[in-house]
Amino acid sequence: MRSQSEPIVRYGRFKIQILLLGLLALTLVGSTATLTMVSIHRQNETLTKTTLQKNFEAARNLAISANTIKNLMFKSLGGTAQYMSDERVPVGAESTRLLGLLLGSGIFNGALLIGGEGEVLASTPGSGFEAGDRVDAASKLTFTGSGTGPSMSAPFVAPGGHRVVLAAHPIKAGDAQPSVYIAGILDLQRSNVLSDLFVHTIKSDPGTYAYLVDGSGEAMMNAQADRAGEIVPAAALLAAFSAGQADEIQKAPERKGPPPEGPRPAAPELRANPVPGRGPAPIGNGGPTPRAAVLADGHGVRSFVGYLRVGELGWGMVVQSPVYIVNKAKHDLLMTQLKWSVPLIAAFLLLSLWASRLLAAPFAKLTDAARSIAAGNRLGRPPFESHWNYEAHHLARAMITAMHGLQRQADEFSVQARTDHLTGLLNRTGLDEWLKAREAEGSGIGYSLLVIDIDHFKKINDSYGHQTGDDTLVHLARILKAECRTTDLVCRFGGEEFVAVLPGETLERGSLLAERIRGCVENTISPTGRPITVSIGIASFPKHGEDFEATFQRADEALYEAKRSGRNRTMASA
Repeated sequence: MRSQSEPIVRYGRFKIQILLLGLLALTLVGSTATLTMVSIHRQNETLTKTTLQKNFEAARNLAISANTIKNLMFKSLGGTAQYMSDERVPVGAESTRLLGLLLGSGIFNGALLIGGEGEVLASTPGSGFEAGDRVDAASKLTFTGSGTGPSMSAPFVAPGGHRVVLAAHPIKAGDAQPSVYIAGILDLQRSNVLSDLFVHTIKSDPGTYAYLVDGSGEAMMNAQADRAGEIVPAAALLAAFSAGQADEIQKAPERKGPPPEGPRPAAPELRANPVPGRGPAPIGNGGPTPRAAVLADGHGVRSFVGYLRVGELGWGMVVQSPVYIVNKAKHDLLMTQLKWSVPLIAAFLLLSLWASRLLAAPFAKLTDAARSIAAGNRLGRPPFESHWNYEAHHLARAMITAMHGLQRQADEFSVQARTDHLTGLLNRTGLDEWLKAREAEGSGIGYSLLVIDIDHFKKINDSYGHQTGDDTLVHLARILKAECRTTDLVCRFGGEEFVAVLPGETLERGSLLAERIRGCVENTISPTGRPITVSIGIASFPKHGEDFEATFQRADEALYEAKRSGRNRTMASA
């Protein structure tokens, strides 16, 4: 150690021990900063992509649920209309009673009987309509003509003052033209089965906001009125999701102050077309519009926005979360890095005081190694395994230990980014990295692809709680890992959906494994206290697609065919 009388600078030049100390300190700080920035940058990219994908998937789930609700509404109305037609129920107390029974399904806020000229013949109490009222022309519902199927109105203001949507179904009287229609009311300003979907989405992910817009991008239903200012302006939604730029992240400039005044784009006409054919209606308009984007909300706050249209209804499902959620994660990561790095740097500086008399040669080797790390390269072979100089020997070992620790920490963050924290399986990011590595290797080996989905998973969450739902996901993950080979890749694709890639397996062998998994799940007690069931779609590469996306599409179609065929079954793509 330097004595009090020993100068740091002599004859205008620094002593070599001070120069070496300064160089070592600079190298350590630079290497730490570089590793930290690289780690934060990768984490930022991963979190951004994950959040955008998560919000789109949430919007997609809302769209699917809304489409299901629409089908249930039409089915309920159709059944009541058929009964009234068969029994020739007159307009009066009996028809009013039937309208009240229609509310027992829990879908509608009210019900009406409407004449052929749009006049209200009967209504349920509290519906906002009374006998003699007329259905607003803004609903775009037509009660004359040749249409005999169910139809959905555009949003309009009811006589009671609330904004509503009607689902209408004609009541046939033999072969005569329908003159009376039964209609269910969805009050967009009251709680109902549709608003409950948005409330559930918001509560399931803190910071997330979800709402319903019409075809012009204007808000139709807002489950949290106190957050209305966060709604993305209609013009921004239309510009972002109607430009035909598939999967492009739109960067919105940050804006301070209130949104500018001025008219918004006119809404395209929403026609109440009858529902043709059988089976569920398609979700989305089928166009190459983006799935998610970064847009400014009504307060000018940049948010990750997922959007999907419900094609036949013309509605849009919007799920968004503010960008500052990712910024907070980056800040937490930086604090963690500093928590580990600062003590290590301080320890190295103390060690350097004792190693100030090291010769230039070992210092040059250490400096070269540190510069390589600062350039983004991993530390491989150490500069030297042993050195006759005691100080140089131990300083080199300390530096190697520190760099390995930082590299290990960066690797851990990378593993966390591609691993599903609940099940321990790879997530969507991990699957993408596996596919990229396979493509880089130029592997031409085919594989079978299994897409597994838990049947009635929402009912498990609703009946037993989300903790049991999570435990059920872990339960299925364990079965998949036990049934698949160590060379197979099993990942949680999202929600209750899992994917298994079986390299070198044919479609037939993949189908056998799928059936074995299905049987094992069906005969194993789950955390619910009883067995659950799964549906599995199987496809094979390259038989069913020239790449993973095409093969996955075929397997996903097979999965939905298994669902439509009654669930608890496996289905191989033709």
